[in-house]
Amino acid sequence: MEVFGSEAQRQMSTTGEHLLHLLGDDPRFCSHGRGIQVSNEYSEALDDAYAMARILGVTAIESIPRPEVAKTLAKIESQGFKTDTIACYLGGLNCVDIARHVVETRTLPEDLTVRVIDRDSPPEWLEAFAEVALSHGVLPPIGPVMRGVSRPGFAMVAVDRSGTPVATAGSVLCHPPSSPLHRRAQWGQLSTKPERMGEGIATILGAMALIHSHEQLGAAGFKTGIAPGNVASACLCERLGLQDSGSDIVAIIDPKLFAEDRLTK
Repeated sequence: MEVFGSEAQRQMSTTGEHLLHLLGDDPRFCSHGRGIQVSNEYSEALDDAYAMARILGVTAIESIPRPEVAKTLAKIESQGFKTDTIACYLGGLNCVDIARHVVETRTLPEDLTVRVIDRDSPPEWLEAFAEVALSHGVLPPIGPVMRGVSRPGFAMVAVDRSGTPVATAGSVLCHPPSSPLHRRAQWGQLSTKPERMGEGIATILGAMALIHSHEQLGAAGFKTGIAPGNVASACLCERLGLQDSGSDIVAIIDPKLFAEDRLTK
């Protein structure tokens, strides 16, 4: 199984992927290909998140209204867990319209070629994706998700003429078919090599991923997380039609099992 990151991240991703097969179509849980997250549409979500964190080392509750975040963090930390929060950005089909306009009016630098990873892609394409993502502190999804094997998803990596990876994007339908959120894709994984920043690559590649997610996966909505202070990512998302939802994604970390302060950037 193709898996990336630190030893703790690899263990978490692998265990999460196996556990998801046992959970099946349970709408309480979802996965971006980096462990398992807990939906917040039912009353026992916090207790389930505690249990999941004790199994995997880290999990997240998908969406907590921002006025409730401080109280929720206090409850979690009182159980001996560490926490992290990122802003939840959401968009609808308007994002696809904006993305189409972007790709119609702008082009990638002519030295770049975009590779869309699927079940038949060589391992080197996934390794190229991971090289760029990890250099930015972004944990790549597990291989079966990037390949669209374990659930509908894909990854994109832009490479230059020498085959050197330059930028990444991706998307996955992270909620099971039984969930009312099934057609809301987790979108993002946008990373660009520092020496190629400022060329508009992330915006164009992100737009291409939105269109592919809608046309190939059937996505009708989009979600991503923005870390505090990441103004550049927030502005990029807003240009593509995603807006701050007024809720935060709250991570729950068991320091006995997971040494990092956060799952991913």
